[in-house]
Amino acid sequence: MTDSLIAPSARARLVVTMPQEPSRIASSLAKHAEASFTALTNTQDAFIHLARRAKDRLVVMTPFIDVSGASWAGDLFEATNAPNKTLIVRDAAQLDACGTQGTRLKALSSNVWDYAFYDSGDNSQTQLETFHAKIVLADGAAAYVGSANFLHRSREHNLECGFLLDGDAVAPVSILIDAVLAMFSE
Repeated sequence: MTDSLIAPSARARLVVTMPQEPSRIASSLAKHAEASFTALTNTQDAFIHLARRAKDRLVVMTPFIDVSGASWAGDLFEATNAPNKTLIVRDAAQLDACGTQGTRLKALSSNVWDYAFYDSGDNSQTQLETFHAKIVLADGAAAYVGSANFLHRSREHNLECGFLLDGDAVAPVSILIDAVLAMFSE
């Protein structure tokens, strides 16, 4: 990679959800971590940091959400002072299956968008355009990009990894989110 491709003020921090103890990965990390190793940032801590940092807009983009995830996203929307709280999911009907937490999340959201478009292809077959990205964006200032869905397993059991981005590294994420949101107003 050439120096011209590296943004001078881009910062990234690894964000991790660890499986519940006893965890083989936690044991392995303890054995293999170097003396200079710094603590990994917990996904829940990173998300609440983003919620509190957002001043204008907080966007949560997750293809899959369950009751625990709806509670988690609702907590983020409650923790932010941003007036624009947007949720992008693959199938908004998932929120109906989340009961009171889904209802709460919808009430806290400024917008809930369903990113699942069906188009007839040239061969008369219906094609689905959707997404698998997981992003939390605080304005254009900070973002999480990683593997964590807003699901109980992603919050409590799975090893999930992502990056908390700051500085120049956030601009492409913000551009992508703006393009996604523009699809809903076209």
